[in-house]
Amino acid sequence: MNISVCKANKHDLTAFSMLWQFYQYHQSSFDFDDVNENGRFDIDEDYLEEVLSGHDSCAAYMVLSNDAIAGFATVEPTEIEGKEMPELSDVFILPKYRNCGVAQEVIEKLMLAQQGEWHVAVYEKDSQALSFWEGLFRRLNIKQCKKLEPPETEGFHEFIVENI
Repeated sequence: MNISVCKANKHDLTAFSMLWQFYQYHQSSFDFDDVNENGRFDIDEDYLEEVLSGHDSCAAYMVLSNDAIAGFATVEPTEIEGKEMPELSDVFILPKYRNCGVAQEVIEKLMLAQQGEWHVAVYEKDSQALSFWEGLFRRLNIKQCKKLEPPETEGFHEFIVENI
């Protein structure tokens, strides 16, 4: 399986927006959001367009498996524990591509490609994601992973990952 992580741009807006709908669908199982009168989750399309056009500090990436869309990831700057650092803020992989190393490769290509500290936040109620991240932290070649207790952001499990 050939996994690529490509910076998304404004030409990816339709696909990225649909992937975000799937992401919101997944989250609705624990945040109980409803769809609107058009049958869609309420997402800020203008914000997504700003991100993909490079007018926001958030960077979006399309994840491809053998040239087929497999998901997305976003990275944005954050301040945590009084320090500025990048945050791997969203990683979403379509179910077909889960449990076969795609997410781990995305994380390695984005987060582990640079030395330093990274922030990872996982929704408190997303036990599936928390289990994934905790297992991944044990397998990754990192210097340290520190869980913030208590988290700085209510409703999340937060981690600071320090690369080697």
